[in-house]
Amino acid sequence: MRTLSRIFILAFMAVLLVQTQVLAKSFHEQPPMTNAEVEQFIKDFPGFKQWMYDSKLNAQAARPVVDKDGNPSFVWDDTVAKWFEGKSWTPERFFYTMTHCSAAIALVLHGDKLSGANRPPDMPYINDYEMNLVRQYQEPLMDALSAKVKKTN
Repeated sequence: MRTLSRIFILAFMAVLLVQTQVLAKSFHEQPPMTNAEVEQFIKDFPGFKQWMYDSKLNAQAARPVVDKDGNPSFVWDDTVAKWFEGKSWTPERFFYTMTHCSAAIALVLHGDKLSGANRPPDMPYINDYEMNLVRQYQEPLMDALSAKVKKTN
C-alpha cells in the first residue's frame, strides 16, 4: 500500500511539474497595463528610483535581460523585492509597467530608429493599446522616468 501511495504521489508531482512548465509564460506575456496602473506608476516610480539610490543598489539589482528563449524579460534580486512589501504593486506588475512605459516612450521619441536590427533585444514589444495609453500620459511619464534623485550623504 505504501508503494502504491508513493507512486501516486510521484506521478501527481510529475503532472504538476509538467503543467507548471506548460503554463509558464515569458515575463511580458501579462495583461496590458491599465490607466490606473500608469497613473500609479507615475506616482510611485520616483520614490522607487530614490529608494534604489538611497539603498546604494546598482543596476544589477533590477534590470532588463533576454531570457533563454531570446525574449525580453526582467530580473530583480530579493532586496528589490522587499520594496514591494505592503505596497499595491507586485514586482512583476511594477516592472512590466515600467518596461512597457519606457519602451513606448522610446518608440514615441525615436520611432523607426528602434525598428528591425536596431531594436534592443531586451526591449519588449508594445501593442497599439499600450502605445496609445502611453501617448495619453507621455508628459507625466517622461517626468516620472527622468525624475532626479536627491543626493544624500
